[in-house]
Amino acid sequence: MRDSGVSLRYDKLKQEMKKQNFDVVIAISPENVLYFSETYIQTQKSIRDRLAIAVLPLEQDPAMIACVIEEPTVENECWIKDRRYYFEFRESPIQFLVDVLTERGLLNKRIGIEMDYLSAAYYRELMQRLPNVKIESCLHTFNVVRSIKEEREIEILQHAALVTRDAYTEAISEVGVGSLETDFSKRIAKKMIDGGCTSIEFLVMGTGDRSILVHGLPENLPMANHTHGRIDFGGLFDHYNSDVARTFIIGEPNANHVDVFDRMMEVYVAAVEACQLGAPANSVYFTAKAMSEKMGLPFNRVHSGHGLGLSVHEYPMLAPGNETPLEENMVMCVEHAVHVDGFRYHIEDLVRITPHGPVVLSAPEGFHPTYQIIK
Repeated sequence: MRDSGVSLRYDKLKQEMKKQNFDVVIAISPENVLYFSETYIQTQKSIRDRLAIAVLPLEQDPAMIACVIEEPTVENECWIKDRRYYFEFRESPIQFLVDVLTERGLLNKRIGIEMDYLSAAYYRELMQRLPNVKIESCLHTFNVVRSIKEEREIEILQHAALVTRDAYTEAISEVGVGSLETDFSKRIAKKMIDGGCTSIEFLVMGTGDRSILVHGLPENLPMANHTHGRIDFGGLFDHYNSDVARTFIIGEPNANHVDVFDRMMEVYVAAVEACQLGAPANSVYFTAKAMSEKMGLPFNRVHSGHGLGLSVHEYPMLAPGNETPLEENMVMCVEHAVHVDGFRYHIEDLVRITPHGPVVLSAPEGFHPTYQIIK
């Protein structure tokens, strides 16, 4: 029997399905299968053609389809009663999906599936088995439901953000001018894992001239005096992501670097303050753009942040074309970066939308963004 949390999720999903006129939606990504079926199948990420499928009808009973080797996990975790298991290399998960849709009488109904996740080979097979059935994308349906976070999700996300932030803060006091980038990054990663992180999902870092590399990896290079560095990193905590970015000074501060960083902070604070209930998502982007012009800084951002949860980039994107109103309990990473004179400066924090204004979850003791110094 479903617990209240899962029941609420499915009820919210059905409400959104009615708005978008779907009779059934089909989850096949690891994130949406986990969110709506309450079972985590690790091989969905590591073996992408080993499909797990949650069939979620508006009126009929749902069904869960998974590889037979995942049966113990599904039986232990999944709330869905109709569970079906295919033998890999001998049976097709798509045939199992077709069987469910046929049994439920859904072939002439409006069917949604995660088009952005389904491989071309599986899509072609689905169309061959159901040549007269129209299949549509239901990505937006899932995005809308997951964008409003439950209290438990918010607690996990805040914990993840604080552990990640503190790992950086503690590690920066343990290295010095001349320490290797890799020494710094390894210390951060270890502290995150010690704090409950189950997987470091990404850790990009560059100091000096390498700070310009958006996704450069730390190298066995000494961190030089009188320059700066930037780091963008995150990990998984109980399936939920952290995502934090920071800029740091190495040794004696470079006046030019400090000046750029201070002006960037003016832009960033304005962007965070623009995260107001009911405001369009793109207002954060346009606030950062206008403030950058005021501060005499270049602006070449494609977005100013993104939702965070089971995925690193979730709905809503704080992008120029997104006019979606910000809703209570949306949780987003607000970030800003600027390139000046061949260097990159970057900052990112976790923000919750509330009726009383934005709350920076990664700085509950007070939001005072600044740089730290490696001495």
